[in-house]
Amino acid sequence: MSIKLKYWPAVLLFSALSGCYPHGAQYTSDLDLVYTNYSSGFNFSQRTTYAISDSVIEITGDVFDNSNGDGKPDFLPSAYAQAIVSQIKKNMDAYGYHLVDKNANPDVIILASTMTTTNLYYYYDWGYWGWYYPGYNPGWGWYYPGYYPPYVTGYKSGSVFVQMVDQHAVASPTPGNAIGNIPVIWSMILNGLAQGGTADITARVQTNIDQGFAQSPYLKH
Repeated sequence: MSIKLKYWPAVLLFSALSGCYPHGAQYTSDLDLVYTNYSSGFNFSQRTTYAISDSVIEITGDVFDNSNGDGKPDFLPSAYAQAIVSQIKKNMDAYGYHLVDKNANPDVIILASTMTTTNLYYYYDWGYWGWYYPGYNPGWGWYYPGYYPPYVTGYKSGSVFVQMVDQHAVASPTPGNAIGNIPVIWSMILNGLAQGGTADITARVQTNIDQGFAQSPYLKH
């Protein structure tokens, strides 16, 4: 099941789910939810190139803990990461975008991550992406021009988060000026992917990524 919501806290998704299945879900896939949202004032047709990491990070806390000292977070096992990244690439290519290296000044950058706990908010620490993002500045953070991201409190472990950020709008932050942060122009959340075997989870992730892009026709060129 896929649901497209705008502006509502994510906790309401569970009320919607219980309404869809008053006698309980019959299959694991019945618990899957797909959320998408975007900046309505952004002209996606003017952005044609993109970059994406081959790794998918695991968000383990609202603040990035660099306890291992290498500046990198934990990563999702490659079997799952490859399925997520390849399906995103497939859809981006189908929508008219061209993949380039992250240092080739792409128009947008795709950031994919997973949530491994249930008590975080969508505003997780930007430091998680410091190892990958070109020109990383520790003072950066997230902002969502023209829309509000959902809370993720209550989401199950195994949720996948995809953010599209506008590379050309990034600027050094100044005191009290949020526009110096990273503008997230599109976001997608796949919820309920914690149960099942590897093959089942992989297939559902790919199906739900396709659904997320289908819910986002404004991305298409």
